[in-house]
Amino acid sequence: MCGAKKKCFVEFPRVTGFLSGQSAEINAEYREIVLKLETEGCLSMPFGEKLKDENLFAIRVINAGNVRVFYVYGKANTIYGIHGYTKKTQSIPQKELKQARRIVKALKQAGLI
Repeated sequence: MCGAKKKCFVEFPRVTGFLSGQSAEINAEYREIVLKLETEGCLSMPFGEKLKDENLFAIRVINAGNVRVFYVYGKANTIYGIHGYTKKTQSIPQKELKQARRIVKALKQAGLI
């Protein structure tokens, strides 16, 4: 339960696993951004961004490292953290985007978004 927060962030095991391999600094910054997302209900630059032409968003960990965690808005004030990766280039790698899209499709089929 998220109590007084506007949204509830649910982190998928693949994100938890990805973050377990990251530094304590990256995890601390990520947790701060997730709290901001839950409290305010949305993120703006530099903390988050909406992917153009998609119903897909990304948490931007940029101070402690260069990590992104894709998320989507679900039903009942839920936000799903679905896929994380380390950003190494200017653009989003197609492999990472395809993986996130597959998860979004599965969430839609399950009626969660």
